[in-house]
Formats: sequence, C-alpha cells, structure tokens
Amino acid sequence: MPLFGNTFSPKKIPPRKSASLSSLHTLDRSTREVELGLEYGSPMMNIGGQSLKFEDGHWILSETTAESHLLEKELEEVKNHHRRKK
Repeated sequence: MPLFGNTFSPKKIPPRKSASLSSLHTLDRSTREVELGLEYGSPMMNIGGQSLKFEDGHWILSETTAESHLLEKELEEVKNHHRRKK
C-alpha cells in the first residue's frame, strides 16, 4: 500500500514541433536560387594549395600540376646540393 495514495505517474509531455533554424523558406524563389547557388558550374576543389577543376570528364591540370611540383622539388634539391659543394 503506497504511503500517499497513488504511485508516481508523471503526465506525458507532447512532442515539440520542430522549428526550422533557416530563414531561407521565407525568401522568394529568385532570392533562394541566388542564395543556394542553383547555378553550380564545374566542380572544383582545393587540396594542399592546388586548385583542381573537373571539365569534360577530366580533372584539369591535376596531373600536370603534380608533375610540376615534383620537378620544382627536384630542382630545389639540386640547387641545395650544388650550394653545399661550393
């Protein structure tokens, strides 16, 4: 027998309505297109300071840029080696 009558039974709380944190739904269509950037263009990425662009099914300058950096690194090593011999 419970001391104060009924056993503890809290009322169920109704679920909260989810509120959007974005104000984009209040904008008109043309403003939304500008804000969301529906004109995507070519995919681009920046990795280690190298900017790559995807065009016509190929990453432009990615292989050439990598080769260029390897050659620059080798050139610096040769210059440093030459300076040490002087």
